[in-house]
Amino acid sequence: MMEKSTLFIVNGKKPGEPYNEVLSFWLPPDSPYGNLQLKYMKIILRLDEANRKIADSLHFWGACQGGGMLPIGAFERHIFSNEEAIYMLRRAADELVSLVWLLSKYEADNQYPRSIKIDCLGAVVSQDESSRHEAYAEHVELMKILNDIANAFKHSFVNSDQTIIGAREPRIHALALAFNKLGSAPKFYDVSISELTGKFNAFYESCVSWLSAYSARNR
Repeated sequence: MMEKSTLFIVNGKKPGEPYNEVLSFWLPPDSPYGNLQLKYMKIILRLDEANRKIADSLHFWGACQGGGMLPIGAFERHIFSNEEAIYMLRRAADELVSLVWLLSKYEADNQYPRSIKIDCLGAVVSQDESSRHEAYAEHVELMKILNDIANAFKHSFVNSDQTIIGAREPRIHALALAFNKLGSAPKFYDVSISELTGKFNAFYESCVSWLSAYSARNR
């Protein structure tokens, strides 16, 4: 699938606009895991917040490009905005993966599973290639990068040592140290925000297409 060229996540609305029901479609409202239609709406609203953080990142990155002394706090706010955007994107992706897997099992077995076994990006990455769901099987590269960077932000003790900013475009940087063990080889991530959002948009579009088709088959 072609990746869309944009710096923002395409979720059907701008962050300041009210949620419109035309963005949604029927999903089971009374599953044992809650109202899945409401969950889908919350994913869209979470992506609004991701877009707000991306906009903040771009703004503060731009403030750092004038040369000379950096505006007070601009660099840190750029970095923190990246971290917050990554959290929102990773959490939205985890929810999409869970939702698609859950509804696939329900459709196949005519009953809800006792547990959601594929409930996050890491679970998909760890799956055998032949076992991955069609909705996101082609987007494992994005899922691995997003999962690794989110984990580095959350867990890596050495990550705060890196103080790098993109010279020509806004970029996300993370320094991972597995399990914070000195014996682990540190891994540095340098990802263009535009490339990341493009890959996420392709993943999101694929998941929504499957969910929409599920809705049409089962309503």
